[in-house]
Amino acid sequence: MYYVPLWMLAACLPVSALAVYLGLRDTGISRLLLYALTVALSPVLLLGTAFAAVVASTALSTAFEEPANVPEEPAPRQQPSREPAAPPDKPEPTVPETTGSTASPSASPAASASASPAASASPPADR
Repeated sequence: MYYVPLWMLAACLPVSALAVYLGLRDTGISRLLLYALTVALSPVLLLGTAFAAVVASTALSTAFEEPANVPEEPAPRQQPSREPAAPPDKPEPTVPETTGSTASPSASPAASASASPAASASPPADR
């Protein structure tokens, strides 16, 4: 919230006192009563004027303010599906290579030599 600075109120107080004095000057009251009413009513006039200015400023700002962007229709709500959500795609697990009795390309040359047909065609080197 924005407050009016005190120095601004102090600067406007003599203007308010002059307005009260000029307003009451031709009423036919005594000079002493005129001065007392001027001193008493000038702060009231100043606060009333400040209040009216705040009300007018608020009314004008709301009148000339652009309306906020309001959607014409609310977006339709999607109902949650009743089927369970599918898990994310996972790569299929690979079968680990087993080492042991089965022959594989990475097996030793001695074990694969007896299993391959090319190895049986050549004569053994021990004889």
